[in-house]
Amino acid sequence: MTDAIQAERMPAVVRAGRFIMTMEMAFSLVGLAIMIGTVAFAFSGPIVLLMLYPVVITALMGWLLSRWPSRRKLVRWGAIGVQVVSAGGYLIMNAIDGDLSWIRLIAPSTLFPLAVVATLLTPSATRWFDR
Repeated sequence: MTDAIQAERMPAVVRAGRFIMTMEMAFSLVGLAIMIGTVAFAFSGPIVLLMLYPVVITALMGWLLSRWPSRRKLVRWGAIGVQVVSAGGYLIMNAIDGDLSWIRLIAPSTLFPLAVVATLLTPSATRWFDR
């Protein structure tokens, strides 16, 4: 009889990071659906360029989440990079608008990406992605 190969379970920290990324992607998709209505109503070049940023971030998050089970280092570092760009972009956009305050620094748009980065930089995440 053949023996089943036991796969290593995903650590709880990595599962938490994946869950937070999934929630971020869900909120991003809802936001994109709303933004599509706005762009359709008031179409202009700068609005299309502003919409390009969340579309690319959402697409990259979706691709990374689909590749998560591969356990490749590229997926881990790609997720860290996308989360840093996501939080940094949010803060830069608020700084340009002149609306950067403490409330913006502790908003979900900065805390969720930082939580994902923190979970993916733990030793257990490093071991799990370094198969």
